[in-house]
Amino acid sequence: MSLWSVALFLRASDLGYAPGQRERRVHHRSAVDEAAELVIPAENITLSCRVMNISEGGAGVECDAVPPAATKVRLVMEDGRVFDALTAWFENGLLGLRFCGSAGK
Repeated sequence: MSLWSVALFLRASDLGYAPGQRERRVHHRSAVDEAAELVIPAENITLSCRVMNISEGGAGVECDAVPPAATKVRLVMEDGRVFDALTAWFENGLLGLRFCGSAGK
């Protein structure tokens, strides 16, 4: 079992997330409700998820498993768009992703 798998059973605060932070978004987020996949390349894991909001800088997703903070992930949308990202925050069942590099390739 990988360290990431063990971490799934820890509380969000144990994973390095800081709940209750003030709003720091630079880009306006649009509400969506779209199925997607969250790929964690380092662990060779693909998780089903739902994208609940998205912007130029990141996205909020609902996912059954929560990777640790600052985990490199790839968000693959149903329409074929792919976003490289880092996990940024987790609060109230929503995982925040911060896009890295050119988004939506």
